[in-house]
Amino acid sequence: MKDLLIFNDVKIPIKVAITEEEHYSGLMFLKKTSSMIFPYIKPEVHKFWMKNTLLPLDIIFCHKGSIISIEKGIPLSENFIGPNAPTDLVVELPTGSAGKLGMRPGDKINIKYSWETRYKLFLQTLHIFG
Repeated sequence: MKDLLIFNDVKIPIKVAITEEEHYSGLMFLKKTSSMIFPYIKPEVHKFWMKNTLLPLDIIFCHKGSIISIEKGIPLSENFIGPNAPTDLVVELPTGSAGKLGMRPGDKINIKYSWETRYKLFLQTLHIFG
């Protein structure tokens, strides 16, 4: 099973950033469009930038399964973007995806993790709280 973002009936294969290094590098330097999520154990204000990210992105900030904010990521920008509200999940999709899917603040999204990813997230939780 692959890791999937599910919005309405649409299933989108995603990469999952688990470690601090994966959270830092995200989709930097990639020349091919991809989708990635950044789950956080503890809800906090998270801001993202596009430094070294070559492709434009929709950056979707979520809390408790609901979309809080949808921002436009501009390639190579070093400006931090995101809401001033706690989030526990950030989603990066190819630019225009949020609009094509009809995503709006308040909408629900769901993540279906593979067993391998669940295990890695569990280990990361132990690392953070252990």
